[in-house]
Amino acid sequence: MAKARSYTDELAEWVKKRDKTRTRQDKNVVAFLAVRDDVKEAIAAGYAIKTIWEHMHEQGKIAYRYETFLKHVKRHIKEAKTDKQPVLAAKNEADASATNKQPDNKPVTAAPKAKGSESKENEKPQLPGTGGFNYQAKPNKEDLI
Repeated sequence: MAKARSYTDELAEWVKKRDKTRTRQDKNVVAFLAVRDDVKEAIAAGYAIKTIWEHMHEQGKIAYRYETFLKHVKRHIKEAKTDKQPVLAAKNEADASATNKQPDNKPVTAAPKAKGSESKENEKPQLPGTGGFNYQAKPNKEDLI
């Protein structure tokens, strides 16, 4: 009589077979990174992302689904731009502070505001219903009756 195989042995064989037929995600990432510059150029030219995917899929440059393509565009193109922006903003602030200095390297200051303009900015609206909800801790007796 043949010895009965355990379930774990069968499962191990199935996993090995399945792994051979499954596509690996890193293969898709590599394919996208190979065409990333083309995708950037096409987006900058104004083409829709779906149109870019359809063309590349038909040409055989990429073999994965549109959803995967979107994920890679978001991760490797759009988020990459946002990561670089704070660095550029800090550099621009440093350049701006350098240009706002007088020849004797003292920072340029704004002219002081008139006293009348400050009091108007800090004033609260006099009418209770004009600025939205206005809570008053002490109710008016006239309103209650």
